[in-house]
Amino acid sequence: MELEIKGNKFYMLVKKGGKGNEAWLYNDTKAPIGKIKEYLKKGANADDIELMNIEFKDEKFEIRTIPWSTIAVELVKET
Repeated sequence: MELEIKGNKFYMLVKKGGKGNEAWLYNDTKAPIGKIKEYLKKGANADDIELMNIEFKDEKFEIRTIPWSTIAVELVKET
């Protein structure tokens, strides 16, 4: 599988679980926020879900976790 990165950043959603960690890559935050909503509705623990912003400049990567306060605002906008 291949993901075309638009610009110089992408997002990674990580879900920790009994069978190990699972991760998905996205070009924006809309789809992973929707996935987070699904996981929470199914009873997932917020501590087991992490959304990261990965930006690359030249030969360096900068990885930042998106705070739950930002995710919460986006979840509220969806309803």
